[in-house]
Amino acid sequence: MTQTLFFDLGNVIVHVNKERAIREIAKLPGMSLELVQRIALSQAEIEFETGLLNTVDYLDKIHRQFEIPNGITEEKLIRIWQKCFEPIPDVIEIIPILRQQARLILLSNTNDLHIRAVRLKTDILNEFDDLVLSYQVGTRKPDKAIYQKALDVAGQSPENCLFIDDLPENVRAARNVGIRSHQYKNIHELKTFLLEAGLSLR
Repeated sequence: MTQTLFFDLGNVIVHVNKERAIREIAKLPGMSLELVQRIALSQAEIEFETGLLNTVDYLDKIHRQFEIPNGITEEKLIRIWQKCFEPIPDVIEIIPILRQQARLILLSNTNDLHIRAVRLKTDILNEFDDLVLSYQVGTRKPDKAIYQKALDVAGQSPENCLFIDDLPENVRAARNVGIRSHQYKNIHELKTFLLEAGLSLR
């Protein structure tokens, strides 16, 4: 019996227009498209997403490492990311229905800036009973440790949980720890998966 549903955030609950964000950040003083792309692939980005750097330390590190102006503030970045997150209505409308039947936990690779931007865009995160966020728990998908952390938070064994994510490597990793999982591609396939798991959508 399904007791807990784990949902990914990006491109499952909110669409992430990363390309637009990179273009917008590249317009800031002292930035360029090539520089923003280098930062996005840097070790600092990984450390930020796994909580080794908080927001202040992350910004300090990229300012020093990439010699960019101090005008690149968290407020500016949050405003840009807020424009680049768009709620996915078909998924959001079934969240309250699912919450009546199972515990909902967000399981996401993310960082403080992105979460703050999402909260400014939508209140959907308030529908979740718990949030397991990579930057708060110190590990990220597809590492086995983050799935174990999610199961600990849920207080459930894997067979009582479902997991929805858009990336195949994250879905495979969840299945490897025994969680029945679905790769999100569209609302129709997601609904079929949930119905086959015994959940109601009405």
